[in-house]
Amino acid sequence: MDFVAPPPGAVAEAFIDCLRLLAGAAELGWVKRAGAVTSVLTKVPVATLNGVWATAGGARAEEIEAGLDEVAAHGLPYCIQARPQCHAAAADVAERRGMVAAPRIPLMAAVGPVSVPEPRELAIRRLEVGESRLHVELAGAAFEAPPDLFATIISETTLGLPAVRAYVGEVGGTPVATAIAATIGDAVGVFNVATAAAHRRRGYGAAVTSRAISDGRAAGAIWSWLQSAEPASRVYERLGFATLEQWSCWLGG
Repeated sequence: MDFVAPPPGAVAEAFIDCLRLLAGAAELGWVKRAGAVTSVLTKVPVATLNGVWATAGGARAEEIEAGLDEVAAHGLPYCIQARPQCHAAAADVAERRGMVAAPRIPLMAAVGPVSVPEPRELAIRRLEVGESRLHVELAGAAFEAPPDLFATIISETTLGLPAVRAYVGEVGGTPVATAIAATIGDAVGVFNVATAAAHRRRGYGAAVTSRAISDGRAAGAIWSWLQSAEPASRVYERLGFATLEQWSCWLGG
């Protein structure tokens, strides 16, 4: 597949748009833009769902610090995520606050169709609005986290948004894989891709991801994006995704 990457800045903006959409649907938090940084509060007690994202060039340490102060006032774990050009300012703030460096997060994108052979035994369908619990139960078990952490963000309200689609892959009627997609403008983002532990390495997660992207393209998206971590990023590379840049991440709170 020929890959003509969208500008990393456009992908970063798509990511922020998705955060804004999900935080709004949760009806608990907010997303605020101040200069070159975006502060996010979801009120979910997971560090990577609250904090400051330094995604625009010229981010200053004072902006990052101010955003973190506002988020930290709520007593929740928080993070800093920063694009490469914002790393120095973010690292300075993280060091002063005693935050812990986490593995860098690849920002990945693909242009055009993403298609893989669908396992014959796998039946993929879109979840109805009232089926949000099915997604959070499956994702919670796959990520070894309490399902209620996912339920705050992925709720019936979330699934009712026109931009959002949730999927489940079933084998013999048993849910084995799931994913969420959000189509905003000309981009579709995919996240919460999860496969039950007993059903991994069979191509189920890749197939659900492919379906989510195909539907996003049918809804008007030209390119797709996601964030991943090793070793999952290698799976997405086989689907046609390329890593555009690595985002630094620190955890605190």
